[in-house]
Amino acid sequence: MRILLIKPRWLVKDGVYRFLTHISFEPLHLGILAALSDGHEVTIVDNDWDAIPYERLFDLVGITATTFSSQRAFDLADRFHSKGVKVVIGGVHACLMPEECLQHADAIVIGEAEYVWPLLLKDAATGTLKRIYQQDRPTVMDDVPVPRRDLLRQNRLVGMIQATRGCNHSCKFCYLPHVPWHQHRRRSPEKVYEELKGMKQDIVFFVDDNLFVDEDYALALCEKIAPLKKAWSVQAPTTITKNLPLLRAMQKSGCFFVQVGFQTVHADSLERAGVVQNRVENYQEVVRRFHQHGILVQGFFIFGFDNEDQRIFKTAETCIKQMGLEDALLYILTPYPGTPIYHQLKRQGRLLAHDREKLGWANAVFQPARMTSKELERGVQTTYENLYHFFKRQAPLRILSPKWLPFFLRHPRILGVVVQALNRRVRIIRD
Repeated sequence: MRILLIKPRWLVKDGVYRFLTHISFEPLHLGILAALSDGHEVTIVDNDWDAIPYERLFDLVGITATTFSSQRAFDLADRFHSKGVKVVIGGVHACLMPEECLQHADAIVIGEAEYVWPLLLKDAATGTLKRIYQQDRPTVMDDVPVPRRDLLRQNRLVGMIQATRGCNHSCKFCYLPHVPWHQHRRRSPEKVYEELKGMKQDIVFFVDDNLFVDEDYALALCEKIAPLKKAWSVQAPTTITKNLPLLRAMQKSGCFFVQVGFQTVHADSLERAGVVQNRVENYQEVVRRFHQHGILVQGFFIFGFDNEDQRIFKTAETCIKQMGLEDALLYILTPYPGTPIYHQLKRQGRLLAHDREKLGWANAVFQPARMTSKELERGVQTTYENLYHFFKRQAPLRILSPKWLPFFLRHPRILGVVVQALNRRVRIIRD
């Protein structure tokens, strides 16, 4: 069969993901499906960068959908349906809203696909496609094949890799506890090493939700990959800064940048969100320990919890400036279908009418308790503006410091990405 796999467009110009403007975030999951499609002709399209090849003939189209890209996914599905092509939808949204996805697809995949994709292809080829495919067990990570990177639009500077899946936390705003792959599983360090060794990029980003659930595993992985001398980045929890041997191993193996979910600067908001692993009073120490080990830090923060009024923005700005971060991403609380916060707001009648594209963490899609939705958006926008000037002033001090200047001299292209990103304003309020 001729198979087309699509990641719908989701990047927003001047949006919160400003560091990704020049770095394509490879859809590794589609590369994995391609690796499981022996005997078929597979095309992968990342619609953030490439056009959809409507003029070509395909027998099957697979589309991965998040909630905020779901309307685009449905539009794509409907258009291919009108051409008589069979369509399969998978991804987060197929797990959270399966009945909705079935209105636009011949079949959906709920959860992971490694064990059901070959069966789905066999059924599609014989005209016996079922409506729903769902694995009866979590994927063993060592069963996951190396993605077909030759079919992906690879960035010459930064590559993507995955070592683990799942997370052990139960944050109330997060969809992960409500999808089949939430259970944390690990890929053997040897397999990660072999895949990394075969990647052409010297800089890699681990796309794991939480690589550090098992800190002994993370330590072993760092020790295994250290000889490759790759520079790498990853999402990291605040808790690992208590593990100094792990921090030393991260530094020795090439970790230069972490994205940390501090989530909020308000202790009551942490409790309401179920973020039990963070302590506001420890934030500066968390950043300091990463810095001690030569690791730059970008912080993630969410606004809009029910205890917060407009004073939260000035409080957050002051706290973020004092923490010593290199950058901050500011999100607006977004109630994803299936999460406790979504059910609470729906029950209270506080969900606002909105386009699906607004569910990308940059818009107020619900009525906050102690401010208006517009005040929430304006507050985040103003905080972004104030921090923009602050981080831009701080950047030369970081780049030229003896601790980090050698890294940037070894990787001048990554310096170019950083400079471009820090000079790009984030706009969440648009005319």
